[in-house]
Amino acid sequence: MKVLGIDPGIERLGWALVESGQKKFRYIDSGTKKTLKSEPIEKRLLDINNFLEGLIKKEKPDVLSIEKVFFSKNVKTALIIGEVRGVALMLSSKYNLKLLEFGPAEIKLAIAGYGGADKKSVHNMLKLTVSLPDKKFLDDETDAIAIACCGVIHSGALQMR
Repeated sequence: MKVLGIDPGIERLGWALVESGQKKFRYIDSGTKKTLKSEPIEKRLLDINNFLEGLIKKEKPDVLSIEKVFFSKNVKTALIIGEVRGVALMLSSKYNLKLLEFGPAEIKLAIAGYGGADKKSVHNMLKLTVSLPDKKFLDDETDAIAIACCGVIHSGALQMR
C-alpha cells in the first residue's frame, strides 16, 4: 500500500511517499513544495493543486494522509492552512484515494509512542523505522514522512511478522 503524506502549508508544503513493508516502512520519495509570497493566494493554491495532482497521477498512491488543522494563535495562518488542506482533500476525492486525517498528537503517538514528543524524537524514531536517504530534511518534509507512516499504521498495512 502506497501512502502520500502531506504536511499542509502555503509557503512550504511537505510531502512524502511511503509504502508498507515487513516490519519497516519503505521510503519512496519526499520533499517540499514552495510557493512565492509575492504571488496572490489563489495562484499559490493553484500551484499546490497542480503539483499535488501531478504527483498523484505519477505515483498513484492508495491513501492520502494529512495533518488536521491544529489550534493556532494566528487565525490568518490557520485559515490559509485550511485552504491548502481543502485542495488536498478535493484531490483525494477526485482520484478516489482513501483519506486519513491525523492531529499532531496522534502522529507523534503513532511514530514516537508519546503524543507530546518533540520534533527531534519523532525524527529519531523515523530514522529507526524508515530507510531514509542521507540528506538534510526540512521540518515540513520530516513531518510529511511521519504523516505518511501514520497513514500506513492506521490503514493496517504494516506487516509485523
